[in-house]
Amino acid sequence: MSIRELEILLALCKAAPLVRTTPEAARLLKQLAPYAPEAHRQTFEHSPLQQHLPPWESLSYHLNTAVLALGMNHASLRLQALACIDHTVETLTDSAESALWIKPQSEGPTDPGLAEQSVAAVQLCTSLLGFLGAVAEGVQIWTPEQRATLVQRLRYLLSEKFMISLEGALSAIRNARTVSKRVKEWKRFVRHYATTACPLGAVVLQQGLMKVIERSVTLLVTANKPISSQTLLDTLLARSPLLDRSAPVPMPEMLESIVELIVEEMNLLDADADYLQVSSAWQQRLAFDVKAISLRSFLCCCLIDAEVADDELLLAWLENATTSPVQMADEGLAQTVLKSMVVLARLSPATASNLTRSLPRLIVQNKMTATSATLAGECLARVLKLLSQDIVISTLYSLGNVLSTSAGGENGTTSSPFLDGVGSVNGAAPLYGSQQAMGSAISLIITDEVETVAAYGNVVYAIVAIATVCNDAELTALVISMLVQKIGRVSPAVDARIITDMAALGLCGGADELRALLRLYVRIASDATIKHDNLLIHAVTDARVRLATLIRRDSPLYEVYLMHMLGLCVGSGDTAGERTVDVALASKTIAQLFRPMAVLVSSDLERQPNFEEPEELMALSRNSWFNLVVHGFTLTSQAGKEYARELQILAQYTLPLVDEARVEMPESGIDLNMVLRRGASTQHTHEQRSLLTAALPHCESDIKGLAYPELVFLNAALLVSTMRARAGDCTAVLPYFMESKVKTTAMGNCMLAIALASVDTYLQRALIGQRHEFAAPQIALQLATFFEGCCHRISKVQHAAVSAADRIITQIPSALCHKASLFALLELLSLMWKSCFDLETDEYDWKSTYTSQKGNVTIQLSDDAHYRQTTLANFHKRCRLWVSQAIAAAPLDVKGLLQAYLEDYEDDGSYGHIALGRSFAVEMGATIPSTDQRLTSLDRRDVGVNTASDFIAQYTTRQEYRHLDSRLAVDEDWAFAEHDGSTRLLAIEPARVVADEAEELQKLSRRLRNGDNISFTFVREALRNAAGVVSRSLDDQTPWIQDLVGIPFNIFTKQSINLGISLWLGVVKENPALESRILVEVAIGWEESVRLHKGLFYSAFQHLDPFYVKEEFAPSKWESISRRQQLAHDLIAPHMRLAHFLSSHFSASRLTSPSVGRVYARLMRLTMFAMKHTVGQPLAREVHFQIILLALKVSRYSTRLDTAAQWRLKDAILSAGLAWFAMPPKWSFGSNRLQVKAEHKILSDVLDMLHNTATFEGRSAPSLAPLYQKQELLTQLMHHEISRLTVWITPLASEARSSIVKETDFLPLVVTAWREDPRIAVQLTTRFPKSETLLRGARSQLLREPEKAINAADSLYVMLGESLPPDVKSQLKYLLYWAPINPMAAVTYFLPSYHNHPSIIQYAMRALESHSVDVTFFYVPQIVQTLRYDALGYVERYIIETAKFSQLFAHQIIWNMKANAFKGGEEDSEPDPVKPVLDKVMDALISSFSTVDRDFYEREFNFFGKVTGISGTLKPFIKRPKPEKKQKIEEELRKIDLDVGVYLPSNPDGVVIGIDRKSGKPLQSHAKAPFMATFRIRKEEGEAEAVQNQAVSNGDIANHRTVEVWQSAIFKVGDDCRQDVLALQLIAAFRGIFNNVGLDVYVFPYRVTATAPGCGVIDVLPNSISRDMLGREAVNGLYEYFVSKYGSEDSIRFQQARSNFIKSMAAYSIISYLLQFKDRHNGNIMVDDAGHILHIDFGFCFDIAPGGVKFERAPFKLSPEMVAVMGGSPQSQPFRAFEELCVKVFLASRQYVEQLAHIILTMLDSGLPCFKPTTIQHFKERFVLEKTDREAADFVKKLVHWSERSYSTGVYDYYQLLTNGIPY
Repeated sequence: MSIRELEILLALCKAAPLVRTTPEAARLLKQLAPYAPEAHRQTFEHSPLQQHLPPWESLSYHLNTAVLALGMNHASLRLQALACIDHTVETLTDSAESALWIKPQSEGPTDPGLAEQSVAAVQLCTSLLGFLGAVAEGVQIWTPEQRATLVQRLRYLLSEKFMISLEGALSAIRNARTVSKRVKEWKRFVRHYATTACPLGAVVLQQGLMKVIERSVTLLVTANKPISSQTLLDTLLARSPLLDRSAPVPMPEMLESIVELIVEEMNLLDADADYLQVSSAWQQRLAFDVKAISLRSFLCCCLIDAEVADDELLLAWLENATTSPVQMADEGLAQTVLKSMVVLARLSPATASNLTRSLPRLIVQNKMTATSATLAGECLARVLKLLSQDIVISTLYSLGNVLSTSAGGENGTTSSPFLDGVGSVNGAAPLYGSQQAMGSAISLIITDEVETVAAYGNVVYAIVAIATVCNDAELTALVISMLVQKIGRVSPAVDARIITDMAALGLCGGADELRALLRLYVRIASDATIKHDNLLIHAVTDARVRLATLIRRDSPLYEVYLMHMLGLCVGSGDTAGERTVDVALASKTIAQLFRPMAVLVSSDLERQPNFEEPEELMALSRNSWFNLVVHGFTLTSQAGKEYARELQILAQYTLPLVDEARVEMPESGIDLNMVLRRGASTQHTHEQRSLLTAALPHCESDIKGLAYPELVFLNAALLVSTMRARAGDCTAVLPYFMESKVKTTAMGNCMLAIALASVDTYLQRALIGQRHEFAAPQIALQLATFFEGCCHRISKVQHAAVSAADRIITQIPSALCHKASLFALLELLSLMWKSCFDLETDEYDWKSTYTSQKGNVTIQLSDDAHYRQTTLANFHKRCRLWVSQAIAAAPLDVKGLLQAYLEDYEDDGSYGHIALGRSFAVEMGATIPSTDQRLTSLDRRDVGVNTASDFIAQYTTRQEYRHLDSRLAVDEDWAFAEHDGSTRLLAIEPARVVADEAEELQKLSRRLRNGDNISFTFVREALRNAAGVVSRSLDDQTPWIQDLVGIPFNIFTKQSINLGISLWLGVVKENPALESRILVEVAIGWEESVRLHKGLFYSAFQHLDPFYVKEEFAPSKWESISRRQQLAHDLIAPHMRLAHFLSSHFSASRLTSPSVGRVYARLMRLTMFAMKHTVGQPLAREVHFQIILLALKVSRYSTRLDTAAQWRLKDAILSAGLAWFAMPPKWSFGSNRLQVKAEHKILSDVLDMLHNTATFEGRSAPSLAPLYQKQELLTQLMHHEISRLTVWITPLASEARSSIVKETDFLPLVVTAWREDPRIAVQLTTRFPKSETLLRGARSQLLREPEKAINAADSLYVMLGESLPPDVKSQLKYLLYWAPINPMAAVTYFLPSYHNHPSIIQYAMRALESHSVDVTFFYVPQIVQTLRYDALGYVERYIIETAKFSQLFAHQIIWNMKANAFKGGEEDSEPDPVKPVLDKVMDALISSFSTVDRDFYEREFNFFGKVTGISGTLKPFIKRPKPEKKQKIEEELRKIDLDVGVYLPSNPDGVVIGIDRKSGKPLQSHAKAPFMATFRIRKEEGEAEAVQNQAVSNGDIANHRTVEVWQSAIFKVGDDCRQDVLALQLIAAFRGIFNNVGLDVYVFPYRVTATAPGCGVIDVLPNSISRDMLGREAVNGLYEYFVSKYGSEDSIRFQQARSNFIKSMAAYSIISYLLQFKDRHNGNIMVDDAGHILHIDFGFCFDIAPGGVKFERAPFKLSPEMVAVMGGSPQSQPFRAFEELCVKVFLASRQYVEQLAHIILTMLDSGLPCFKPTTIQHFKERFVLEKTDREAADFVKKLVHWSERSYSTGVYDYYQLLTNGIPY
């Protein structure tokens, strides 16, 4: 056989296990089967490749392994494979029997002929080796019985005769002296086998046979799970239970045959049979391996059937082996013997007990290798774990006594110097001190010193292993105590071994045991350091290192050990106390800690530690470095150089030495660090200054003025930063610049020098390029981190990062040639631009953190818009320079990365989205590299030539292969041959592929129409594929277009329409013939969206007046407003995108075909008719007028339309434009300044287009009505709208008077407005509320034709006014059909001013009943007040009927009626005249309750009566101390039993499920007993979410979730709370107004409920503190409080808190002015944890003030400390934001003055002291309705400035300090 044939055959064999199909396996088996039996007879060509090993072993092994693998992997081939193996065994047996009988020769030359004849037997031996190896590996293919038969056949094959003959043949070849080439070759083979520790002969064959036997019995033990010989015993030791009952039980006869063979083999080995006489070390080792295999096999047989295999025989063999030093010197045999003993011990306690005596002796005898001795100790420990603790302790003492034996020196009587008086490490007596050693003593025979140390070491290890395996804390303490006592008893070397091995005990107990061991090491190391005992010092160091290696990072002990080591480092030396300490000695002590700490922090990195005290650890870490510097460990010192490697590792895993908890605080962590301040002296200061000056010579002038702590800090920072740079990280210097002293003092310059020095150190190593940490990809990561720093919110960090990046790119420009760095740079540009953009889209809710997954970068930015813009400009400038440098170095690579960056984008936001990073990538891709000699030499002549064309061409090429459609790809199997002989691949577009694509698209369309839920990813891929087919198709694909256009319209989301537009444009540009068809389908889709009320035309999504919706007593939630804003945006965005598309397409194609104009004209006319029913949300203004603008454009340029058609289109356009003004005037929604600017711009564009189409009137036909008046009305309304938006955009700017729209401009247009839509005329009165002329004009039209306005509820205000007018009579009949007004306005119609007119009262009842009880619930106090005038009983009927639907409503009515029964609000005051009516209604209401309702009523009022009754029980304790009153409250709370469903009156939306019985707290009061208690409330919260599928809802879905909260409440008795109820009700109404406008301000109208005369419940504001309490806590001012709580002014937390403060301050300031809140001292002003300011206690509002004297003359409280929080000056950005919000709050509120007045109006007769006859008049006057919006804005600015400069605020605060002790 040739070598090539052999290689092919071996390759087939190796592929056999990989064959998967049975037919292929059968063919392969058929080919290989004939070779297997004949492998040992094969002849081979001579080859130099066979210089060492003969091919027969390899051939036989691989052939038989392949046959067995095929049989195992394919069940149908199993019998065939086994037959092949059987045939092979027969052939081998025949060959063995026919082998020449040759007796071994001991010496002398061999006859050449005999040697030649001997080759056949040796050749057979090598084949047998391969065969036996293959059978051993694949033995699981046989059944247990078949294995037994196979083993017997193999045993017969390896007969004694053959074995002796083989030895003779080998002897003949070895001793042959012949020139025969074949014999020489075999002599070489035999020598090579010998040198590879596998000498040919009988023993190696016996080894192969025994491996087969071992694998056979192993499978019986492991339930046919293959396991290697090396892991068998370990598996048995670890297995629990030991015996696997699931394993198949073999027949006893089969097992007996195998046991017989094993026993025979063991007897032969022990008897030294003739054929096993060993003559070399390798053969001896083979014999021991055979013995080990035999022992393991017999052990398995014992486990299977102890009756067949006698375990006592096995134990005898094992003990016999332990008595032989030669055998125990073999590690493989020794390990088998020892582990087998442990397994037997698990089977028999008696065996285990015997081993506790034999194993210690074996350990002490020291006749094993070190590895075996170690294993012996572990095995002894495992055996002892099976026995009682008494035996364990006895054995420990026996071993311990060995260590007490004197070695002839004086140490035998010396006690340990490291014990206390009772012989314990911890100072306690040993746990088992009275326990004496049992059994015979073990003695150690001393030979020489080396053996002695080793023997004692084995004993020590055994003792430690016992404690480790037992893992008992008490036993561990005993062992530690025992070993410590042995220190100093034998020799220093043994002491060192004890110290080192004891380290393993640190993991056996808990944290206390580890700490005890560590303290012991401290004492030993300290004593050894003083005595210069290097042996013990190294022993302690090794022990600490071993501990560091053993402790896992996720173990609780890791923190204990790390904290101990750091604490030692901090506590060493003269910084530890006042006494003088040897600095050199302290340095040595510290140095001993480096290696263990380095190992500890750098090991087991795949796990993460769980620290319980991370702050303390970080503080210790920082202080450790400071102490190192003090003790001379610097970069240039000898000590620093000596331990540079360890210091580098420690620095690598050390965080920057900045106190992160204080980086945002004004006080520096340097000043507060006591470690930095200890040890300061003139000498030390000079030393530190000299060191720093030597390292930073350029900073000498800055260093001179630094104090000692600052010098130490900088030296430590220098050391850590430089070491980290050497380790491969130079970016850790950036956090240092956040330290307040570094930011503000000369330390900043020094720190910058340190940062640049560390960068230079890093670059030096990087330029050498010898370590992976400094490879180019790692440099790119460093650069990316510095790029993040370039955008940092701290200028010092920016400066340092820019300088570092400059240095890196200057020296290694290729660092930007990597994705990590370049993508980070580009993404940071995009993020910075987005951060500036966000300040436009969300003015007052700034975002601080920006993250990019693509660039793997995160930045935190301040709220300063100017700072963001400056940072972006500077970074953009630097980026251009840096990327240019990189392009100059590697133009193709950098531009390739830029193209990759442009490729990698997400569909979301990619259409119409601006990303500065992408724009910058395109810009830089077009630049000409400065290293391009040709292009840079080109005379450009100012044309601006660049490489953009090449860059885009390459990018296009990448896109082509990236997005190539495989179904339409070129067919590489076919090609066309050209005439010139060249070929080109054939591009095929099979009809089948096109048909399949069309069918898939139609199927997708049907599924979407059926409402199936399909992922957008699937839809996108389907549409892209379809667009690709349509674009490349030359056939008519008209049927495709319907689905290609219809599917995006079917989904109708922003995402789908964006995708559709991009695909439609692509198809049109690729296949212009389809343009008209696509346009028609788009028009059909648009018309269908109108017909189905999608998007903009979903009129059900209305922006309701805030008084038509449910009002809440809850804090403002900007998140809810943002979600509603997003919902509205998502709803109207599709039509916005379509309008832009149609506008662009019309401009491009209007002259293409007459049909285009007709399509657009028809589409616009249909759309204009539908514009009266669009979404009324303010955000719809832009798209509304965008469509108007498109229609005007179509009207202007559709020249082919006749005059009548043009007139109809123009009329429809004007009507559509006026439809917007039929709704109440709206400000923009949200804080998106860009949105308002866009609305302003679109209105201006529409006006311009209207002016350009004004000449149309002249071309009108006489029969057509003129449109001039209509167009003029629209023009004036749009001018007015623009003026309003201008004020909203620039609330603080001034505006020219000429630009203001006047009411007189609308006087001639009232009739036109009425004819167009009565709602427009009515809303004119809203736009000019003080215009009597406009009011009269609109009212006259309304009185003349009231039927036209019945759908406009607001028109009723115009017709009726504030009282029933005499000229309204016949018109009242239309009230039967009039649209219902808001519930609060309806309530006012019960007032006497309307004379109880039946029509009006009936309408009011109908209006109230039309609203949900959730809406009217808010107006319970007003409804109760109208009972005063309820002569006809309508209000009573409404109350009783509504109570049937809502028990909560009924309860609130009852409580309110009780509270209003007396004029003074207290029972001892005069009854209110309405009391009889209230009592009657209350009785009627209660009597109307059903049984269930009455039960609920009684449970609720009983519960609340018990709670409020506590005040009565407190009255006798009013003069008692607070603790006594608190105790009484808690006693009463414990008496209250909770009933199901009860609630607090102030929390009707939640159920009380628990009471904090210890929360009772008495409140300050002179004659009353108010108290506070806390309750557990369960309530449901609804969260509005946008609905993706418009076909389902097109609105909001309330996602209800149940939450449980603790709510504290104050219960008052004897205080009238009704005025607080009204004030908070008005604040809640303002909250609704702000939410309606989407105004980002904050108020918290907490709940107050008056429940009885002089009684009430007040919710406590959570997480808040009064400004009064801040003053009592010694905080100087509000600004100081903010700094101390949130950090310095440049911190994110401070800026977020300031933002919250501004939002709440603006809202409360304007509300305070409008409602005239007085008594605004610091006790009535709260600050919550988020920084919001909150107002409480509204006892003085409207027209009353404390004491009747108006100290507080300012419009609202704006003290200097408040200004300080908001920037410190009126010119600061935060203060201007406050002013803007004040203006917007005022402007938003003005529109609802009448609705707010209604709330107050109905309460005027309630007897509240805050009302005067002129209250309503003054209230309305404060809204300055006579002023325009711009004048109102200027008025608010004056209010702000007046308040800011007012002295009366300070005077009143001073007055409160003098009278009530309230600080300010």
